[in-house]
Amino acid sequence: MTKAIPLAAVAVFAISIGAPAPALAQEEAPNAVEEEEDPDQRIRCQTRRVTGSNARRIRTCMTVAEWRELARVGNRDARRVVDEATRDARQRN
Repeated sequence: MTKAIPLAAVAVFAISIGAPAPALAQEEAPNAVEEEEDPDQRIRCQTRRVTGSNARRIRTCMTVAEWRELARVGNRDARRVVDEATRDARQRN
């Protein structure tokens, strides 16, 4: 409690001499425009295990847009493989 009295006295003294309050000093200018961050440009990282190792891992970091494109291309390629396999199976029958 003895520490609270000197701190209170310092706060009262600072207010009386016109020192800006810490909360007011940290406020931004009223005309400051906040930039909205593009969600597609955020970096996202994934950690994957290396096949054949219990300890080794690989960390891959890309933007959200790059991860989306990677998934799109992977899905397209997988769909193509399945379509070709089913088409070949029909042609043999």
